[in-house]
Parts: sequence; structure tokens; C-alpha cells
Amino acid sequence: MIDLNAYQIFADNLSTLKETSLDNRDEQQKYMTLSTRKAVNFDGVKEEYVKLLGVSEIPKSNDALFDDGKGYLVFVEFKNGFMDRLKQFAVRKKVYDSALIFTDITSTGISYMRDHVKYILVYNETVNRCNTLDEDLKKKQKTTVQPSPSFDSFAKNVGKCANEEYVCFGLKMFQNYCFKEVHTYTEAEFDDYLSTL
Repeated sequence: MIDLNAYQIFADNLSTLKETSLDNRDEQQKYMTLSTRKAVNFDGVKEEYVKLLGVSEIPKSNDALFDDGKGYLVFVEFKNGFMDRLKQFAVRKKVYDSALIFTDITSTGISYMRDHVKYILVYNETVNRCNTLDEDLKKKQKTTVQPSPSFDSFAKNVGKCANEEYVCFGLKMFQNYCFKEVHTYTEAEFDDYLSTL
């Protein structure tokens, strides 16, 4: 498995999961995890990576990348807000852009990621439990199918009963395509997962 510390760009962007989970869009700061586990700030990697490229549009990136200590690397994206269709699309773009950046830096391919990299989206359960959208968003999306956090919550519970994990927000498509595994966890579920490492 790749040693993240062997790549200067990763070593230069070391942080913690707590710091990479910070949402400071509003006046009040919110950490989606308090874990002090070491992680690469992948947003920082992306910024450093694109400096030399002179690209006209800056790619998107996942928030963090860490070694789980069990032979896998794990990409993490933290989403504190409501996962409407635009945010779901933005997450998919982050997956693709992050995969391209990672494989270029490490001189690997997507097949390496399929065997050695997992993906986790950590979302705010409280915000996404409610299936209401603000009026502006409803007007913008009235011709499309609305995301349904209520369905996602129900499906997750049914999946637990069937011993099969439900992956929210349409991200299951990346499992066995870009990643070994794909998970969507609430903040509490993510902390439970970290406690197993």
C-alpha cells in the first residue's frame, strides 16, 4: 500500500480529521468530527497541485485522505448542509477530480484505487432527516425528482435489518468502479467507524 508520507505534497498537507471536517461557512464554526486522527488535507493538496498547471477552472476535491491502519486509504468528504441535487452533483465531481489528482500524484491508476481505497461521505443527520426544502430551491427543482432524506433514512434502517449497508445520495455507483467500498455515514456513525480502527 502507498505510504502517504512518502509523497511530499501529502506530507506538506498533514492535518487531523477534526480540522478537515470544519464547516465555517456561517458565523458559527462546526466540526463534524472531533477525531485527532492524522489525515491529509486533500483540499490543500489540490490547491498545491493546481498551482503549477495553470488551469482555467480549479478542480474540486474531497476533504481528507487517511490510512486506516488496516491496509486501505480512505477518502472522506464532510457535508454539513442539506444534500440537494446540486450538492450531490458537486460531490460526484469531487470524487472524479480527487481520483484524477490522487492517481497522477501517486503514478497509479483507477484499478489501484479499486483495490486499495475506500470512500466515506459524512453527512449531517439532523439537516438531512427533514424532507423540506426552502421555497427558492423548490422553484429551481420543480421539474426534477427531489432528494428524499426520509427514504434514505428508511432504507438505511431496512439495510441494517438485512445486514446490508445502504449508501445514500446515489454514491453506490462508485463502489467497485473507483473505490473498494463506499459508505455514507452520519457524524455518529463515522465516529463509531473510527473507533473500530
